[in-house]
Amino acid sequence: MTNTESSESVTRRGFMRTATGAAAAAGAAGTAAAQDEGGEESGGGGGGGATKEVTVGPGGDLVFEPAEIEIQPGTTVKWVWDSDNHNVVADSTPEGADWEGTEGGDSETYNTGHEYSHTFEVEGDYEYYCTPHRSAGMVGTITVSPDAGGGGEAAGPAIPSTAKTLGVATTAAMVFTLGLAYFFLKYGGDYGDAGE
Repeated sequence: MTNTESSESVTRRGFMRTATGAAAAAGAAGTAAAQDEGGEESGGGGGGGATKEVTVGPGGDLVFEPAEIEIQPGTTVKWVWDSDNHNVVADSTPEGADWEGTEGGDSETYNTGHEYSHTFEVEGDYEYYCTPHRSAGMVGTITVSPDAGGGGEAAGPAIPSTAKTLGVATTAAMVFTLGLAYFFLKYGGDYGDAGE
């Protein structure tokens, strides 16, 4: 290596240090983002079980979507309002269950953006309705069974967004590292002064 090459402001060794630092920062940012998103998803679960979401009045339709779900004990059902003037009121529950629906019963309704969650532990069938729209057919059923998950609306485990974020960050770091390997294989390394 000549003196001119060794005095360049960006050496291969300096480039490698900078690139390694950038890859580590990208990986740390991906992990931090994954942890932040995970904190949002884990709320309201109770026993750490799965969560099933039901949309209340999707697009202004007078329905619960899905109207019938089958879940395992310990699963949390989260109702999310997509239109106004709805509630969730228990019509019938299994013996020993204490679920009554949204606060306020028949007399209280909620609007777009409201969320309500309940963790179901007692096995059996739960029927519920929306008071203002019951006559229009806005009713739902939840079946709690240890055998739930075999078909229909009960889906398998979804890939959480935290795993997706971490996967993207890891893939980017791997591509970057492979690019560096190619660079050093093609152009060689910085091994000190050639005159020694």
